[in-house]
Amino acid sequence: MLERVALGQSRFMTPGVAPDPRGVLLGRYGVLLFATLEGLVSWFRLYSAESSLDELLPEMEIAQLRTALGSREMFVRIPATSSYAMDRAARCARLVGGSTYTGTSKHFVKYRDDRSPYGYDAVEIHALPRDAYLMIHGVDFTQTYAREGQLAFDRLLFRLSLRRTPGGLDLASDERSELVLAVARGLGDGVMRYLWRNRVAAEVGLVRPAGDSAFSDPGADPRYLLMRVRSLPARILELFFATPGVDVFRWAAPKVAVQVGFAHPIDLSSCASVFEGDRVHLFWGQSHRGGRVDRVDLIEGPIELSGIEHFTRVRIAAEDPKLSGSIGIEELDDVGVKIRLASSLMPSRHVVGTLIPLDQRHLLKRLVYFLPQTILRGHRVVMTERGVLLVSHERIDTIPLGQLLTEMAPGLLVPLGMELVPRVAPAVLADSLGHGAGLLTVFSHHEGPFQVPESALEPLERRSLAGIEITQATVIDARLDPAGDPKVVNDPVGRFALWGFPAPPRS
Repeated sequence: MLERVALGQSRFMTPGVAPDPRGVLLGRYGVLLFATLEGLVSWFRLYSAESSLDELLPEMEIAQLRTALGSREMFVRIPATSSYAMDRAARCARLVGGSTYTGTSKHFVKYRDDRSPYGYDAVEIHALPRDAYLMIHGVDFTQTYAREGQLAFDRLLFRLSLRRTPGGLDLASDERSELVLAVARGLGDGVMRYLWRNRVAAEVGLVRPAGDSAFSDPGADPRYLLMRVRSLPARILELFFATPGVDVFRWAAPKVAVQVGFAHPIDLSSCASVFEGDRVHLFWGQSHRGGRVDRVDLIEGPIELSGIEHFTRVRIAAEDPKLSGSIGIEELDDVGVKIRLASSLMPSRHVVGTLIPLDQRHLLKRLVYFLPQTILRGHRVVMTERGVLLVSHERIDTIPLGQLLTEMAPGLLVPLGMELVPRVAPAVLADSLGHGAGLLTVFSHHEGPFQVPESALEPLERRSLAGIEITQATVIDARLDPAGDPKVVNDPVGRFALWGFPAPPRS
């Protein structure tokens, strides 16, 4: 039997309980009882959607209890950190048919409800039987329980089956920002080439899950390819959904991915502390063969992934060589893929140079007269048979002449809005072109690339000044040689000298 707790009450029969700052009676723990395991899972599902389970896991206990009459109930003990957390737990428990109690050791009383806002206290406390694990004090009953078995939370988490989500395959653009692909090894080359041709940023690695994988038959090699793709277009995502051997996952928590179209009953992001370490967990809802599969692939980490651009084949297979002895190896054509320019969909890079045709060099000469010193400073120029190459890292686009160039790699210049294909790594491209420090390699629209040593470039300020003819001027002695001693003569100017000279007499 219980009695209602009054505001300000300080003495209680139940051991280990006390009012919190709000006046609500609380023990150290809260106890939730459910008639079935389904009710317990439903409570975890509701609570994890509203709050983090990581706050409860360090002191949480899950067990199966047996009453004196032989009936069984599921028991969850959580830390009663505050009455706010207990209110949330009690509300979720009521929704799924559970009941909530609070206490510290063996005796637990009913948690507060609408009839008693500050909680309940036991009227009388009895000693527990020898085999009893705890005693529950309800409004009109007292019940003892014996513990039959304990259930770890992580074991419960991994044994739950994924559920299908309506419309789960229709992902918005932000939901496709980063996805995980599990690809059978036989499809790896084709999938990587397809992603690379469609300019999808991706990384790949070969992983081996613990035990058999979803792609292997019993006893076969369980390894498969794990790809991390970013900003996957919707049309490619739909294609992967329909391709056997390619399964798509979304990150539900750090290092935890769930197959797209399915969801775990418990919010995995609220219990991220269960997935500590470098291991990656993949929750499968359906295998590549189309059947339901409830499995979790545990992949030991850390997983190191490499960009798919490094797996792109730059060279193509050669045809069967002719057996005629008249053709030498040096006469065979190269079998490599030619590097060429292609339009780029990437944002424009900074303009660092321009290639001016030789027939327009007179326009550059005229333009130099109008350019201020601040623009001329820092520009370097060299005259070649392919044109006038003007290079500067500042304000080169103010010269409206020639073919604007951007820097794809240090010293590698391509036309504005273009890029080189195949898109190999800069180090591989530089090695193929013989490009290195101290060289400028320039690609143009109409002709092949050419190279110019940087030492050949001169400042535009110096080259803009043509040769000036200078003649020697004859020095003239401007000193005067007087013919005798100088004399000073004072002529009379009349009485009114300041009025001007008098008029000449009339004849």
